[in-house]
Amino acid sequence: MQKMSRKFDPQFQMDRLEKRHMALKEQISQLDGQRYLSVTEQLFLHELKKERLATKDLLFGLRTRSIRD
Repeated sequence: MQKMSRKFDPQFQMDRLEKRHMALKEQISQLDGQRYLSVTEQLFLHELKKERLATKDLLFGLRTRSIRD
């Protein structure tokens, strides 16, 4: 049996994405906890939230694909 490359291993990808999602969630939480955000920080927070959502969408796609297989 051939070893599957980590790049194409769904479990490895899910683990990597889950870690990334948690790191983004932590960054967002830290920024949200601040009383005042500069315009730059507000933009950064917005980008973090978009990236977190994209990561969540990728995770959902991998999970549904692994369920079907």
